[in-house]
Amino acid sequence: MAHAQTASPEVISAAEAGVQSFLSRISPGDRESYGFTRSDTFGQVHLGDSFNLYTITPDALLNYSAGSQVISLLSKTKMWYFLVLIENNVKCILVVDQMDGKWQAVSLGYADLAKALSRVMRRWPKSKGFNPFLIAVFQANEYLVLVPEESSDTLISLFPGREDLLMDNVKNVIERLKPTVREAIKNR
Repeated sequence: MAHAQTASPEVISAAEAGVQSFLSRISPGDRESYGFTRSDTFGQVHLGDSFNLYTITPDALLNYSAGSQVISLLSKTKMWYFLVLIENNVKCILVVDQMDGKWQAVSLGYADLAKALSRVMRRWPKSKGFNPFLIAVFQANEYLVLVPEESSDTLISLFPGREDLLMDNVKNVIERLKPTVREAIKNR
């Protein structure tokens, strides 16, 4: 079940090329919304851990039955999320996606998500053999993390602005998300 998530050289190249382009478009007044301080120097920016984004589709979520493995709910996307750092300080996330068959950086931001993901990586670092899965439930506007080496049936909810990591059994997380997802797909 667990496997290292390593971006291909093409994905990494697109991220490296794209990050400076996005940084150059941030106005001084918007730096904080991207997780940067006024004193941060963009020339010191580098990319950190990368995550192939997974999702839980509405069908998988709404048809979940207790006892199902988390991994069976996941669908891999083509998107890669890269932590953007200055020194060892996580600032934001750069998203790389495949557009018309070519890898390219498509967005920069998610400062709160980056900070939450940084807390996960401090607790379960890749250097110690952990391979966290970043999961989006788009219809609920929520990100989750699965650390399969820690537990195959526990999800971590990444809530913006929270300092703690909310860990819960997959059944409880899915049941909590079902009403929001039902409402979202009803209104599309």
